[in-house]
Amino acid sequence: MKKRLITAVLGGTAVASLAFASASVLTVHGGTVQAGVASGLSDTDGVKANWGLETDDNTVRSVRISGIAAECAGADMWVKTNTMTSPAKVTLDASGQATVRFSAPYPSPESLDTVRIWIEG
Repeated sequence: MKKRLITAVLGGTAVASLAFASASVLTVHGGTVQAGVASGLSDTDGVKANWGLETDDNTVRSVRISGIAAECAGADMWVKTNTMTSPAKVTLDASGQATVRFSAPYPSPESLDTVRIWIEG
């Protein structure tokens, strides 16, 4: 009985250690969708991509582009991710932001790695 208890405790400790170790080596970079702003997808002027992650089904429903100069308000902006077949056209609001909503089937966070933006003057 004592041997089984020690084996069970050691086995449980090993499994817990593996789970902890695997979580500690996760790599997060701009090529991976994160909750909130993807910092690696910011340019030097402060343009940011903020992903709308739906945690219930692990899909991305939108991307909000922010940090565009306020002078561009009302301009048309084209946004295309690597999962889209064609760019989406949106209009920048007064604060230099716009949101592109994805159509179903929604992309998974793992499938998104690039976003391209064009602004019509």
